[in-house]
Parts: sequence; structure tokens; C-alpha cells
Amino acid sequence: MPDPNEERLKYLFNASAIEVPKAEEGQKRKFKGTAYAGGRVDGHWYWGRSGVVFDLDGIEIDKPTALLEEHFGSSRIGVVQAVDTSGKIDVSGDFLTNAKAQEIVQDSDDGFPFQMSMMIDPGSIEEVSQGKTVTVNGQLFEGPITIFRQNRIREFTICSTGADRNTSIKAFSGKANPNPTKEDTNVTELEQAQAKIKELEGQVNTLTEQNKQFAAAKREAEITALSKDLGKEFSAEDITEMKNLDESAFAFSAKHLRQFSATQPQKPTLPDYLTKHQAQGGQNQFNAGQPQSIADLAKARK
Repeated sequence: MPDPNEERLKYLFNASAIEVPKAEEGQKRKFKGTAYAGGRVDGHWYWGRSGVVFDLDGIEIDKPTALLEEHFGSSRIGVVQAVDTSGKIDVSGDFLTNAKAQEIVQDSDDGFPFQMSMMIDPGSIEEVSQGKTVTVNGQLFEGPITIFRQNRIREFTICSTGADRNTSIKAFSGKANPNPTKEDTNVTELEQAQAKIKELEGQVNTLTEQNKQFAAAKREAEITALSKDLGKEFSAEDITEMKNLDESAFAFSAKHLRQFSATQPQKPTLPDYLTKHQAQGGQNQFNAGQPQSIADLAKARK
């Protein structure tokens, strides 16, 4: 069963800034604003950046309608007295005289940039696919796009700019776009492709690093095994050379080292020609011309 709060958040939409005109003598403080400009609204956490359009044909809005703070039903701050749905949704009304409403009025007078938001309840939802077009509110829109039909506005609310930024993943951020173009869709697709490429590059880098670590550990184990088989402790220089050999060169060198060791059981250590020390004169005939190091063995293979 879906989370009721999550379901509710799917239908909350931020609109443009709300205006709070200066007080007129003997009158309640008033407000006015455009709750919806009539075009494409994009950037929603649930409906995606392809956007949503609210069909104003037959829309139902209670008169009067409650004005809340941050969508909390217990925080009543005003009443929407008039609504104009001719191509957009313009609203106006009065603030209440309670402490919370007066606090918002005072903050607005001090320059705080409040925004208007609304909760819209669609009777049906139409998905327009890529390459298709649809006319809504006298405007032509290209898919992909989502159309809300048979709508009802259940509430209007005032949100602080800071709160909106902190919860932007749960609500629309930004104004409606009255002039949708195919370029908007292309940009969205490009951004999605770039994000996917970046994600895949990160995965490749991670796998590459893991492969390097595995290869290094494997070579360490192979060197240890070779040292044990030969009965010799390699010098740090020998170990460094062996680590730098590619897979085939190391395998070739290790194979011949083991073969040579097997033919000389009387010698528990490696022959002189496999060390870094040159024989000092009187080299026996067996040693003459033999490779002098692990690296020489690898070179001899080439």
C-alpha cells in the first residue's frame, strides 16, 4: 500500500512569488499571485523533467478556498476569495488576523520572498509519448509530457523560499513554462545521457582499480610460492623486477627458474647467474653466457 504522505506529495506544485500589497486603512491585509501560468511545469521529483500541464477546462476550485502555511491544515493563514482560470490561475484574497498570518505579513513587509503553492487533484492523467503533440489551454505541447485532466484545486498555500529549497525533491521548483519547445526535451535527454555516461565511467574506474588490486595480490602470492619452491629469499630489487613483468614474461621466467633448480639438487640456492652479482673470473663452462637476472630471462624469451 502506498504511503499516503508520499501520494499527497505527488500533487504539490510550487508557483511564483506571492504579492502582499501594503495595508489600506480599515481593510484586511490582502494577497494576490499566479498559482499556475497555464504552460508546462517541469522538474518534479515524481513526474520528471518532461513536465506536466494542468488542463484548465472544467477545473473545480472551491470558493472560498483555504490559504495554508506550508500545506499544514492546522496552520490557517488566509482565504482565497477570487480565482481567475482564463488561461492561467490567478488568485487573490485576505489574510486572517491570527498570530501566524500576521507574522507572515510582517515578514513579507520586511522583504522575505514567500512563494505560492497549490495541491491539485487530477480526475485522470494522460501520458503523451515522444513525437506526439497535444493542445491544452490553447497551447501546443510536444511529448513526452503528462496532462492532468478534470482537475480540482484542494488548497493553496504559502511556502518560504528556504523551505522550498530544502524540499525541492518533493515539489516543483520554478515557474510554469508557457512556451514548451522540442529543445527542452532534447536538453533533458542529453543531460540524462551525460549522467548515465558519468555513472558508467565511475563503475569502470572502480572495476579497473579492483582488477589492479587483485593482480597485485596475485603476483605477491606467485612470488612467495616461487621463493618457497626455489628455497631462496629474493632481494627487494628482484621482487620489484618480478612485479613489473607482464603476466607471460613472469610465467616464462618462473617456469625456467624452477626447471633449472630441479636440475641442480645439490644447490639449495639460486645459481649465480640468476642473481645480480657478476661472476668474478673463472666462470665455469656451465655459467658462461647464461642470463644474469630475472629480467634477462624475460628478454631472452623475446
